[in-house]
Amino acid sequence: MIFMKNDIANNDIVHTSTQQSVTGSSHRVAGRDYIEHLNVTDIDFILMTEPKDNLDARAIVNERFFNYRFKFHANKVVREKLINFQNTLELTDVEIKTLYSVGLIHPKYNELTIKSSRSVFYLGWIFTAIITLYFLLLIYAFVCSSHQTGLAGITVLSSALIYVGVMWLIDKRCLQPSRLLRNKQIYQPITL
Repeated sequence: MIFMKNDIANNDIVHTSTQQSVTGSSHRVAGRDYIEHLNVTDIDFILMTEPKDNLDARAIVNERFFNYRFKFHANKVVREKLINFQNTLELTDVEIKTLYSVGLIHPKYNELTIKSSRSVFYLGWIFTAIITLYFLLLIYAFVCSSHQTGLAGITVLSSALIYVGVMWLIDKRCLQPSRLLRNKQIYQPITL
């Protein structure tokens, strides 16, 4: 039997054994030969591409994902409370990590405590005053020394760069978390 072009065109499409597979954000079968599947080798890919609601659901259910996202361990009850706290105050993951690393978030067995510690804030300003005084005296000693050489300028410049780095670290670790809680109007410890 001889097939004409019109006979093949009128029949069903000729199926081949090829299948198109696309990496997507979730598993789904979009058609007979088209399948999207989640094939992730790096958890950072999930953190960058998934919507926040999905990340929150994964963090509540999966302790390892929560640990990777926030850098500390907590049970399911505390994970739910932290996610609700984060969504209520519209905090970012970085802000939660900073508050935890400074010691202002305390997860316990079934409760989560957020402390607004003035001591961290005051300690930051004490460090700032002491280090500023030290570097001002250091620069004054270089400027007033009788042995002014070309290295004195490099020494003053390197001292200024070290000062800027130390001030950035003090701001990030002591002053910024306290400002964050004050901006969110948290003045007293909260137990969730």
